[in-house]
Amino acid sequence: MTQTTNNKTVNEKWRPVAMELKGEAGKRVLNAAVQRVLQRHAKEIKALADK
Repeated sequence: MTQTTNNKTVNEKWRPVAMELKGEAGKRVLNAAVQRVLQRHAKEIKALADK
């Protein structure tokens, strides 16, 4: 189910874009993404680790 906002669907609005992940800026972007994943899935990661 997609909603239309400003002549773009939600899927088009949030489409991934190509990024150069090099140098210090790239490290910060990757570290932020890893932290978000770890925080969001902390319970599942812990459950798998405790198996």
